Amino acid sequence: MLAELSLAWKALWERKGRTIGTIVGVMIAFAALSLAVSVGNSFKASTQEFFASSFGVNNIYIVGQSFTDADVATITSYISPYVVAVVPVASAPVTVQVPGGESTAATLYGVPAQNISALIPNTALYAGTDAVAGPITLVGYYVAFDEATGQQRLYVGTPIVLSYRGRTHTLVTGGIIAAGAPNPALNTMTAVVVDINEFRSITGIDTYRTIVVTLRSQDDLAQIQSLLKSIFPNAEVFSPQSISQTITAFFTGLELFLGLVSGVSTVITALWLYDTMTISVLQRTKEFGILRAVGFRRRQITAMILYEALIIAAIGIAAGAALMAPLGLVKINFFALAGQNVQTPSVRGRGFGPFRGPGAFGSVSLSPDPRIAALAALLVLAVNLIGALIPAVRAGRLNIVEALRYE
Repeated sequence: MLAELSLAWKALWERKGRTIGTIVGVMIAFAALSLAVSVGNSFKASTQEFFASSFGVNNIYIVGQSFTDADVATITSYISPYVVAVVPVASAPVTVQVPGGESTAATLYGVPAQNISALIPNTALYAGTDAVAGPITLVGYYVAFDEATGQQRLYVGTPIVLSYRGRTHTLVTGGIIAAGAPNPALNTMTAVVVDINEFRSITGIDTYRTIVVTLRSQDDLAQIQSLLKSIFPNAEVFSPQSISQTITAFFTGLELFLGLVSGVSTVITALWLYDTMTISVLQRTKEFGILRAVGFRRRQITAMILYEALIIAAIGIAAGAALMAPLGLVKINFFALAGQNVQTPSVRGRGFGPFRGPGAFGSVSLSPDPRIAALAALLVLAVNLIGALIPAVRAGRLNIVEALRYE
């Protein structure tokens, strides 16, 4: 084995041009395959994390019609053993006047005070608390901060004047919702959230636009969703998990597509190696005849050619891995839910900000997954060995007499 490896190594560097060219081809094929599949896989993982952290995997949302307290009571009575909370959400468009006289459009939301944590957890706040009672309110990021300049205009304790159908109401800022904390039940960027009783005293509206059901177990999701659809046939009943599964399936297909496209380069490299080895066998026919004459067996000649392919593939894979190592420092965000021009402050205990955290849907690292890189390396190695197999077998089957006469 050592003799064949030594001869294979020497033979490769006697024709440096073709060897280096083939190594570069293997390097590109391995890097392209690893990177393409890893990016697709990273997209899928990013999507799953986004939906799990932003919307909750155990939540069901009921929208599309007006709901009453009786509807909320019906839901609770039917599925109470399975739920953590049933949260009704009422809404109405309003205008908010902030200190300095500037006005901004917003949406007033009414939520039962005891359920506010289920809808807006404390970790989704930039400042203040998630408690709402009487005139104390939670305001969205673009209510507290100027969307154009990023300048903060509301602080915890700052009064705001809310206008609804010509009537004004004074509220007190108790908390500010951070950017990058989306929620299907409300627009967290332009929200003004108050207790449902305060909402009704301001608007006179006693119906709800959305009901959020939080289940105890994800295993009950399909069953409860089907039951809620039968209770409210005219409403839209959906769960972020089902949307996540659909998007995940799409990214799985994308991952396979990217793998197939980049895999073409691996096949091309194998054909290149086949051509290189075929030419090498023809040029070294007399050398193989001499080796056979001094005692080398057919399998040793075949092994020598395969070792050459193995060395080329191994060096190419190692070079590709070294080429991709700096990519671990690079992250790309394709879809930013937070505004690009606003420097989003940090959220307690989490790294919310531009292109970070759950707000950064589509944020992927270009660092290849080690498992994917290992599988790509094995695939590239196997394909290149297959590419070299025919020339290797042909070299081992050369007739000694004809090989020695070959010019």
